[in-house]
Amino acid sequence: MQTLSPEQRRQWQVDGYLHLEQVFDADEVNFYCDQMDRFRKVPGYEPDRRPELPIGHYSWMDHTPDLDPDGFMDRRELLTYDQGFIDLIDRSPVFDYIVDIMGPHILLSMTQAIVRHSGEDSHCYTHTDGGESLRRFRVSESSPPIAMKAMYLLTDVTEPDSGNLTVFPGSHMRPIPLPGERTITPYSPGAAQLMGKAGDVYLFPHALWHGPSRNLSGRSRRCLLYNYCQLWVRCYDYHTIPDVAQRCTPRQRRLLGDLGYDFMPGSYFYVPKDQEDVIAAG
Repeated sequence: MQTLSPEQRRQWQVDGYLHLEQVFDADEVNFYCDQMDRFRKVPGYEPDRRPELPIGHYSWMDHTPDLDPDGFMDRRELLTYDQGFIDLIDRSPVFDYIVDIMGPHILLSMTQAIVRHSGEDSHCYTHTDGGESLRRFRVSESSPPIAMKAMYLLTDVTEPDSGNLTVFPGSHMRPIPLPGERTITPYSPGAAQLMGKAGDVYLFPHALWHGPSRNLSGRSRRCLLYNYCQLWVRCYDYHTIPDVAQRCTPRQRRLLGDLGYDFMPGSYFYVPKDQEDVIAAG
């Protein structure tokens, strides 16, 4: 498996993110864009807008609320829609770098497809992943992250205010906002709008403060997100091994929580003896 170069490792430790160029070719970009247009119209999990539920909860809907192909979409649990989404679970070299950063004792915790529409009303915000609890946990620069994310760009984002992933470099190592500060936004001091082309990938940990900028580009921004967590962290998208695991390779099944035996006390905390071999084998 590929490993980070010394320069990449320094950037990860200092800035808290990595930019991998042209992981997808043009045909793959078009394939995943076409898939997003297709499943926008079919049932799936989308953000639940009921006011009595906390932010971040999703519910099953007949289709994406906005049926405009360039309108907003936030679709979850992608693996059932096509084999191509299963293949991304351990796509090289992205997964290789994730294992190098996190170690082999990991799970796939979430899959997500996002379309951010263009317009003055485009939503921008800054957050950490994992909700209010996980936000409180940061690790040292020599420690693997608790959770991290791969963001696959499906459109060019080469100009500011195009819905860019916006990060606060180094914020994975320190809490922001500091006590007494106002809520931070993608336009607060220290924010950096990241550029990239369709087919590029960004890697970053749960603790890095990030979020989308406004999208004033005149076209939608599309991306796929695959989240990974340490084995002992609860998965975001499912609470049992999903049925799609039957269509997966042994490594992919392991990443979906199939430890090779029925659950027993201690599972996911003390890893199977073959864990490293399974993750390395592909």
